[in-house]
Amino acid sequence: MYLRVPFLKFVWSFYTFQKMKLMRGFRDKTFSNDNIKSLNALSDKRFSDMSGLAAASALTVFPPIDISVVSYNSSRWIKKFFDSLAAQEYPLSSIHFKVVDNGSSDNTVELFKDYLSSHGSLFASVEVIQQENLGFGMGHDRAIRKGQSDYCLVVNLDLEFLPCSIVNAVTAAVNDRDPASASWEFRQVPFEHPKYYDPVTLEANWSSHACILLRRDAYIRCGGYDRAIFMYGEDVEFSYRLRSYGYVLKYLPNAAVIHHTYEEAGEVKPLQFAGSVLGNTYIRLRYGSNVDRCVALALYAILFVYPSQFPGSKKMLWRNLPKLLKNIPGFLKGKGPAAARFPFRGYDYELVRDGAFWQAKPFDSVAVVPKVTIITRTYRGRGVFLRQAMQSVFNQTYPNIELIVAEDGGDTQLELVESVAKYAPSHLTVKFLDNEKIGRSGVGNAAMAAASGDYYMFLDDDDLLFADHVETLMQCLATDATLDAAYSLAFEVATHVNDDKSHYVEELFYTPPVFRQEWDYKVMQRHNFIPIQSIMFKKELYQRWGGFDLDLDQLEDWNLWLCYGYGAHFKYVEKTTSLFRTPADSSVRADRHALLHNAYEMALSSANKRIAQEAGRA
Repeated sequence: MYLRVPFLKFVWSFYTFQKMKLMRGFRDKTFSNDNIKSLNALSDKRFSDMSGLAAASALTVFPPIDISVVSYNSSRWIKKFFDSLAAQEYPLSSIHFKVVDNGSSDNTVELFKDYLSSHGSLFASVEVIQQENLGFGMGHDRAIRKGQSDYCLVVNLDLEFLPCSIVNAVTAAVNDRDPASASWEFRQVPFEHPKYYDPVTLEANWSSHACILLRRDAYIRCGGYDRAIFMYGEDVEFSYRLRSYGYVLKYLPNAAVIHHTYEEAGEVKPLQFAGSVLGNTYIRLRYGSNVDRCVALALYAILFVYPSQFPGSKKMLWRNLPKLLKNIPGFLKGKGPAAARFPFRGYDYELVRDGAFWQAKPFDSVAVVPKVTIITRTYRGRGVFLRQAMQSVFNQTYPNIELIVAEDGGDTQLELVESVAKYAPSHLTVKFLDNEKIGRSGVGNAAMAAASGDYYMFLDDDDLLFADHVETLMQCLATDATLDAAYSLAFEVATHVNDDKSHYVEELFYTPPVFRQEWDYKVMQRHNFIPIQSIMFKKELYQRWGGFDLDLDQLEDWNLWLCYGYGAHFKYVEKTTSLFRTPADSSVRADRHALLHNAYEMALSSANKRIAQEAGRA
């Protein structure tokens, strides 16, 4: 009824949208007004010149770098760490290695000295520094200040390098054309850090310092790690400080390290809990608004009445309270002059992507792997969106991709596609397919007919992929030959788009609960729970069923999943690997909802008819 009455249609759409915003606010404990503003500051960079995002040129000269390691009773990690360092491809002769031991009581120092006495000549220089335990940040600060190289690699001992880890990171830093870039964060596997980063520019609001490459001059200018933060939170604080001085933080999905951060998924570490709570309070005091500062103290107090995270957690909070009160004056100052935005979400900071404990295993860049075809449908006037979507494909970590850009109604995007394709990485090919005006479904079918991949997926030109999207789905499919398709979670992003489509503002990031659905064909028959860019499927499904129904211009994807999913095996991956847009304007949302509603019966009937025909042939 409400769909047929304009006023009621508007009221219903406004109600559902505001409810979604309210639910998201409560779920994420979104206390800071800077949260969405900080995300918008990241997305605004997508509209800048993207030539600087071109695939980096290989290094012909390897610049000297400093590696800083801090140890504390770390003997069990040393052998694996050095084995991986020796096996990786960056020349040891260009590495100045410094370890700062924070008063270990085991044989950590002895193991370091033994290894370096026999292998130290392979490095540009080596040094073992012993001091009292001043914490993670102050250990690295001492090593960094004793070095001379332009780049400093801050490393945890409980990780292992992959062959190309350091080479890829230094290559990215040397080729980075943005003079404000100051840090390059390595990707952690098997558990990738779940914080949000921009899927186009790969910029982030803060970086984990488990493994990160820093510019020395930026580090020194900003004052280095804060000595008041003993452990946990020092990386967020220094990330915010870099940004407060106008610097930019980059994330490097293609520079991965194996980080043994948890013994098991969901593990709660007492020291991490106490340190993170204290660090969060400090960071809010320095970088938050007056409201954020009040919330910081309230959040700390709330923990005394919340159920304990583990035995003794409240005693740890009491022990840290005098330290907190003592350090408040120091953290009310120390921020740089830049007008940056600093997100705070309860005890966390940045928007979190689902899937923190989804175990990732990168594909070997030189291995023979199945080809994936990504199909992007577009049309006249969509150049701004298309350029960004293509860049998110270029950022993919999977090593064998074909991108087909199919235009409906001409070749107005050919010049753009050809110019952007010049910056594509070597493992990715780009094809442009011009078509007559045949509609969304027809264009999708033409692209599938031209595809050469073993697996297909769609990426609408206004949607974006996080860098591990293809890798994550292909990893799932590679583990079970009986699977026909795999799909993952996605952010729905309510977006205001300018009339000329030259710019947009993202208002809300949200994962609708309906998407959190294990594969169930009966549920799919009632409603679509798989956004079009979220799913990867075998080409055999296309060969069996064909493509989109040409009579459908709405819900054509749901219609296709009903056919492809009939008698097939699909797998749900509980990790957020993409985002898609919906209108933020209530009236536009209502109109769109009405179109989808009107197409529902036709899409369902069409699928049932195709299934019946297929069953008859069988």
